[in-house]
Amino acid sequence: MDYLEEYPVDVVFTDINMPVVDGLKLLEYVSGKMPSAASVVISGYQDFTYARKALQFGVKNYLVKPVDKKELEQLLERLRDGFYDRERERKGRMLGDMVHGKIVQGKRQGQRAAALCRIYPVYLIAKAYCVHGLEDEEAGTEVWKDWKVEEFPWFDRYGIERIYSYDGRNANEILLLLEAEDRPDVEGLIEKMREWGGIGCPVAAAIGEPAADGTDLRKDIGKLQRKIYANWVYGRSGVVDREGEEHFRLSETAEEALQYMIKNRQYKDFRKLMLDIKEQIDKEGITQHSLERLLDNIMMFLRAYGTDFKGKEEGDMKYEINGIVVRADSLDEIFEEFLIWCHELMFMESEEDTKALMGKLDLYIQTHYKDALSTKMLALKFGLVPSYLSKLFQDYKGLTPNHYIQEMRIGKAKELLVNCQGMMTKDIALMIGYTDPSYFSKVFKKSTGVYPSEYRMKEAERKI
Repeated sequence: MDYLEEYPVDVVFTDINMPVVDGLKLLEYVSGKMPSAASVVISGYQDFTYARKALQFGVKNYLVKPVDKKELEQLLERLRDGFYDRERERKGRMLGDMVHGKIVQGKRQGQRAAALCRIYPVYLIAKAYCVHGLEDEEAGTEVWKDWKVEEFPWFDRYGIERIYSYDGRNANEILLLLEAEDRPDVEGLIEKMREWGGIGCPVAAAIGEPAADGTDLRKDIGKLQRKIYANWVYGRSGVVDREGEEHFRLSETAEEALQYMIKNRQYKDFRKLMLDIKEQIDKEGITQHSLERLLDNIMMFLRAYGTDFKGKEEGDMKYEINGIVVRADSLDEIFEEFLIWCHELMFMESEEDTKALMGKLDLYIQTHYKDALSTKMLALKFGLVPSYLSKLFQDYKGLTPNHYIQEMRIGKAKELLVNCQGMMTKDIALMIGYTDPSYFSKVFKKSTGVYPSEYRMKEAERKI
C-alpha cells in the first residue's frame, strides 16, 4: 500500500491469499485510489465467490494457477493495447483542452509542457479558404466529415508515432497534432492521405513547430491559418511554406480598359478581357488571397461607375467574392459566376421585379425546407448566380437562404421536441431534412446552445 501511495502504476497483479495484505483488500484500495489502473488476479482459487468479489472492484482479468503461458501473453497484449488507448485518450483530451483554450495557468503546467514537446501542429484546408465561416450544408465542402484520420495505416512511414485530430474553424478545415521525434514529412503524408481518403479537391497544409504551452499552441494555429490564406496557390495541393504575400496585379493598360468597359456598359468586351486574364492566371498561378483581391478591385470599379449595390458595404462584397471562390470547383467556375454577377449588376432589374422573384423564392423554401436545399441548387432553379441570389434574398429577408432554411428547420425541431415526447431525435432530424442525426445535433447546438435532448429536458422542466 505504501508503495502505491508513492508510485502510481498502470497495472496491478495480485493473488487472493497473501501474507501481508488480503488480495481483495488490495483490489478495493486500487479501485478507490487508482481507478485508471488495470487489475489482474492470479490465484489458485477457482471458486466463483472470489471472482464475483473481485468483479466488484473492477477486475476484468482473473487467471487461475497454474497460468497458461499463451493465455498470459494474450492478456499482456490486451493490457498493453488498453494502456496505449487510455494514454492516447488522456493526452488527446489534454491537447484538445489546449486547442480550445480550456486551460488554467499553473494547473498541470508541467504535464502540458511534456505533452507538447514532440507535437507538430498541422492545419489542413480543403478546396479553398473561407473567410467568413461556411454555411451549413453549403458547397459540399465537408470533406473531413466521418473521415477517421486516426485509422490511416501508414503513419510510421512518415516518422509519426501518434496523431490527434480536431475540428477546424470551418467544416472544410481540420487540425492535426502529429507526435513525432523529428519534423514529419508532411508533403508526402498529405498526398498519401488524399489518396487514401478519396479526397478529389485540393488540400493545403501548413506545419508549425512544437509549442511551449497551450497559449502558444493556439497562437501558432492562428498563424498557420493565416499563412495558408496568404500563400496558398489556388487549385494546388501541398504544404504552404512561403512567407509573405504575392499579389497578382493587372497591367495598367488592362485596368484602364476594364474601367472604360464598365463605365460604358460594354459587357461583351469586358467578358472577353476577363477571360483573357483568367487564361493568364491559369498559366502563371495565383494565390487565393490575390485572386480575391483582383475580383474585389473590379467590384470597386463597378461601384465607382454608378452600379447600385443596395447599401452593401465594401466588406460585404469581399465576403461575397470569397463565397464565389469557396463554392466553385475550378477557376473557370469562379470567373463564370463572377461574370454573370457583373452582368446582373451592370443591367439590374427593377426593384419590383426583384421583390416578386424573392417572394417566390421565399414561398418555395417554406414549402420545401425538408428537401436537400442549397443556395447553389436554388440559384439554378431560379436562374441566378448563387452569390447574387444570396445577396438579393438577404436584402429581402435579412438572412441568407441557408440561414433561413436552418432557422425554419430548427424552429420545427423545437416544436417536435416539446410536443412529441415519444419521438426520437433521429426521427425528428429526418422529418425536418437532416439525414445525419449527429449532424443535426451539432447544428441544433450551434443554433440554440444546447443539444436536442437537453432542450427537450429543459422545456419539460420549465412546464412543471
